[in-house]
Amino acid sequence: MISLGIETSGRAGSVALAVDGVLVGERDLAASGRRHARTLVPEVRELLASQGLAARDVNLVAVSIGPGSFTGLRVGVVCAKTLAYAVGCPIVGVDTFLAVAAAQSDLGRVWVIDDALRGDVFAGEYARVDGRWKCEQTPRLIPVSDWRALLAADAVVTGPGIATLAADLDGMILGAAEFRIPHARQVVALGDMLASEGRLDDPWTLSPFYMRRSAAEEKADQAGATAS
Repeated sequence: MISLGIETSGRAGSVALAVDGVLVGERDLAASGRRHARTLVPEVRELLASQGLAARDVNLVAVSIGPGSFTGLRVGVVCAKTLAYAVGCPIVGVDTFLAVAAAQSDLGRVWVIDDALRGDVFAGEYARVDGRWKCEQTPRLIPVSDWRALLAADAVVTGPGIATLAADLDGMILGAAEFRIPHARQVVALGDMLASEGRLDDPWTLSPFYMRRSAAEEKADQAGATAS
């Protein structure tokens, strides 16, 4: 089975290709969420071509659905749904934070975070159970101070939010730097696992796990409230 993984939840995205569960290639996207719309399709095409394949050969599309960047997630999910529909293959959405947790080979429990801006954080807790990572506390949008109050003294924190929330993480145990960013190789591996269990998504209804509306929408609401 030929599986394609797409990860565009942050500024540095990636695409990965697996054949019968074995990773055969991965390509990084330009490190800017606003450019994913221009670089994603060409990178997918080149990744497939590097293995002598075309889009019609793909049997499964796995896509990171968040939490993460509003724009990045929208671009990735739309691309994944369009490709799956065009070639007639199944699609599966993958929890972005689960993909981060799955990279932590030497840990058994972690909090995964991303910066939600405005003093908030996206945060979810994950644990390894019988050799597989599972979500223990569903990702939520929460003020940083409230999230800190939830942590046990020995909690390990990882995720892309560490880069911008360093001042709020003083004294915490942090996961290894090389495993904090979600990658398409974890997305495609988790996608294969979910597909093998029959946990596929409907391409018509699959949507990103935004958790917060776009900045433009929130700004429009604020303007409307001020005007009234």
